[in-house]
Amino acid sequence: MNNLEPSVSSLRLVPKIVQTGSLTAAAAQLHMSQSGASHALRMLESQVGAEIFLREWEGLRLSETGQRLLPHIEAVLNNLDAIRAEVAGLQKLETGNLRIAAVPSLLATVLPPLLREYAVRFPGIELSIFEGTDDEVRQWIIAGVAHAGFAALPVDGVAVEEIARDEWLALVPADKFPDQESLTLRELARDRFLMSGGGCEQHIERLFSSAHVRLPGRLMVKQLPTIRAMVAANLGVSLVPSLSIGDLHGCRTLALRPRRFRQIGMLCSAASAGTPALEAWMSLIRTQLRQPAIPANPSHRRPGR
Repeated sequence: MNNLEPSVSSLRLVPKIVQTGSLTAAAAQLHMSQSGASHALRMLESQVGAEIFLREWEGLRLSETGQRLLPHIEAVLNNLDAIRAEVAGLQKLETGNLRIAAVPSLLATVLPPLLREYAVRFPGIELSIFEGTDDEVRQWIIAGVAHAGFAALPVDGVAVEEIARDEWLALVPADKFPDQESLTLRELARDRFLMSGGGCEQHIERLFSSAHVRLPGRLMVKQLPTIRAMVAANLGVSLVPSLSIGDLHGCRTLALRPRRFRQIGMLCSAASAGTPALEAWMSLIRTQLRQPAIPANPSHRRPGR
């Protein structure tokens, strides 16, 4: 342990395996052969004196040792990335990397054109994308796995900047509330509520709590497509952010009364602050996403429109 001098390539394997869950996939993304990656991981574990990953049938999972080492490995890599970014800044951002984490609703809507614009402007910057819940995005930022993240606010423990808003909409069967274009949370709570288990749960519960409305009957559903299908089958109602709506076949959305909005924040890793690649990304986001992402007439959205 006194002579621990791991190679950079072996250190880069660790967060890549965490991201992909697979040594093979991690090796491919790092342009390493599988045998070379396997050897590098064995050498690192030999130097550490313990397993960093547990080998399970569904893939590799961080051991207790790995969980304790990951923040330190990320700190080393962040410092190396900062050096690379400084050099890249001198070279007009011709080299470097940028790791972005975000919730699915943003990766499916507002972020793709911005990622494309960034890639066009800075083709030499390697982009990596992490998709997860609000809390996972927060944890990736704290651990330094990602340089910048996007999640619903509030988020504690990291530097946050609000960059957009979207609207919370009631998702109901197409033939329900036929004469209404909006409704209250109390009206919505009279039906069985399909609660999103994919990351929106704490925000939805906060909405009902602030309105002093109890949700006596709820059913946890993880995937939004499943929620839409169940609402269309008249099995309940739900709340969804306007950026997450998707196909409304058999459903429709109604505005809340009073209207409620989700704040979307950009989270930044303190270890990565000031690097040219991240500064260029933040500048692009501030330019493009300052206006709230709110639909003009959400209550008029009906099936097939």
